[in-house]
Amino acid sequence: MKNENLTAMNLKDVRSLWAKYWGHPPPLYIGRKMLEDSIMHKIREDNGEGLTRQQKQKLKELIAAYKRDAASFERHTDDLKPGTKLVRTYKGQRHTVEIISGGYLYNGIRYGSLSKIANEITGTRWNGWRFFGLKKSGGQDGG
Repeated sequence: MKNENLTAMNLKDVRSLWAKYWGHPPPLYIGRKMLEDSIMHKIREDNGEGLTRQQKQKLKELIAAYKRDAASFERHTDDLKPGTKLVRTYKGQRHTVEIISGGYLYNGIRYGSLSKIANEITGTRWNGWRFFGLKKSGGQDGG
């Protein structure tokens, strides 16, 4: 099925098709665009273009975490997982930091804080979490 076929359908038929793909009627508050996008996702998934098992598991974990504490998605904490890479372009140069167990790796050197790395990059005092965009800016530190 192609997207233009969906757009030609009336809303009742779109909702019926959604129910066919998902196995239950759609919530009443979901708009037409979301219904169409959701159906197209299911079609792609049926064609083998869906999420990997690992992606599905991660998504399930994120949904569970969100349901436990939706506000936590607005906060930034120290729980970055080893292997995560932080990238920041500063004065035209790209800087990559890898999260490692107990610290951070930048240019082959282990650091204990992002602030030290931000200072190394800029030559000025910064809150490392703000510099790497992990914390909303609100203060005067580090521009």
